[in-house]
Parts: sequence; structure tokens; C-alpha cells
Amino acid sequence: MLSILIPVYNYKIKNLLISLDNAFEIIDFDYEILCWEDGSVLYSQENKAICKSIENANHLISVENKGRITSRKSLAQKAKYDWLLFLDADVIPESKDFIERYFEIIKKNNYEAIYGGICYDSETPESEYILRWKYGRKYEQIEAKKRNKHPYKHIVSSNFLIKKNIFLKICSQINNDGYGYDLFFGALMKSHKSNIYHIDNSAIHKGLDKNAEFLKKTEIATQRLYELYNHEHIRNTENSLLKLFEKIKELHLRKIIATTFFIFKKPLTKQLLSTKPNIKLLQFYKLGYLSSLTF
Repeated sequence: MLSILIPVYNYKIKNLLISLDNAFEIIDFDYEILCWEDGSVLYSQENKAICKSIENANHLISVENKGRITSRKSLAQKAKYDWLLFLDADVIPESKDFIERYFEIIKKNNYEAIYGGICYDSETPESEYILRWKYGRKYEQIEAKKRNKHPYKHIVSSNFLIKKNIFLKICSQINNDGYGYDLFFGALMKSHKSNIYHIDNSAIHKGLDKNAEFLKKTEIATQRLYELYNHEHIRNTENSLLKLFEKIKELHLRKIIATTFFIFKKPLTKQLLSTKPNIKLLQFYKLGYLSSLTF
């Protein structure tokens, strides 16, 4: 019936597995939990031990780090059931009936993929994690009603359910690893006219990046976005940043935006790494960085 697939890299999965184990106490159907240790150098033995103590959980190990996409493909190929529930290692189901909600949806409908959504703790974290937390709460924590208005735009792969054959078909078109996976996956789902649906069944994102690390990842993700766009992999996209970027190009403002970004990058960075970062400035930072990539 259901294969729960968890790619892991240097992260403790004890709380996630206990939460899932508790969720299955109130429902009765066949399932498995596969945890893929992707070249981890930390917590691998600890994770192996907790997997042994959880019913239907298996701990798989890749000696080398192969990346997120390859890990997901490997997990999907090893899964024995037709429905795959992908969860990132650093999330925790928000509700006790997390699994049951997914089960009720697939029992009554013919969707090919269901996205539960992501959310963040309401309590403000320590200042060194504030940038990632603010960004997540503003741009990723979105109720299902809004997500369903643009279903292919709001693809977050940290918590989603998908048919095995659909996932493997989509992934066969993704040949490299790295950032930009969610956007590219969403664009491919749209091109295949996959029947997807969003529900309010969030997982809480616990593994916040530190401010400087998140800003660096933002640059890498933006560069990856440009590469996908430049090679026409995601022309048919609903991504807000790319739409704004295209508008700037039409108005011949790209060079002005890029120059402004170069001039103000240092104070922008200082503000974003402060204890009170302005998330709107992060959006300008991304636009400026994107505009500057060919200059």
C-alpha cells in the first residue's frame, strides 16, 4: 500500500520515526519505511539502531554522497508499494493523523500526487537561524486552498505522496543533481498534465540553516534556476522570480538591476545576516543575483 521514503544526510531521524510509528497505531494497512543514508558521516549508527526498533523500518546505506535526486530515485526503485510518501529527514508531521489524512485522500480520489505542505514553528528561533525561519513562514508555509490555485507552482518535495510509476517517469527526465529540483519537478509534472492536489497536512521543518549558510544556498539555488531557464527546461514555469526576471529583460532593465546589486551587495548582505533581516530585501537580493549572472 504505502512506502515511506526518507533520504538522510548527517541528521538524526529518531523523532521522525517515532512520530510515524505512533501514526500507524490508529490505522491498519501495509506499509514500509525506507531510510537511505546518503554518505553520512554523522549519526549513521544511531539512525540504524532506531530503524531496528521501529516496525517495518529499514536502514539502507550509500557509502558515497550521491545527492538528493539520486537518493530519491534509489529509494523509489527499492520501494515495494505503489504509493510513495517522501519525507525529508528534518521534518516532523504536524498532526497525529498525518498518515490517515493521506490515506483518506487516495482512498476516495484518483490523484497521481498529493502535497501536504510545509510549516514552521511559531516560536522565533535563535537569531542565527532567523533568516531561514522568516523566509519559510512567509513563502513556504501556504494553506492548501491557495496552493491549489496554482498547483504546479507550489511544489515542495519535503512532504508529498506520489504514485511510484509517475515518480519514476518524471525522474527519468532529470539527469543531474543539485538545487532547482522542486521547480524542475513541478515543471515536468505540468508538462505531463499530472493530476496533483494540495491538502493541509503539513510537516514541520525543523532543520533550519544558519543565516550565512542559507544565503549561500540561496545563491546556488538561484544559479541553478538560471541554468534550467537558460537551457529551456523550465520555460513553462509559474515561478514568480523568473516571471519578474523576464519582465525586467523585456524592459531592458537587467543591466541596471545587476549594477545596483553589485553596488549594494555588501550592505544588503549585512542586513540579511542581522538579527532582524528584511525578507523583502532577500527577494531583491535573489533578483539582483539572477540579473548579474551573465555580467
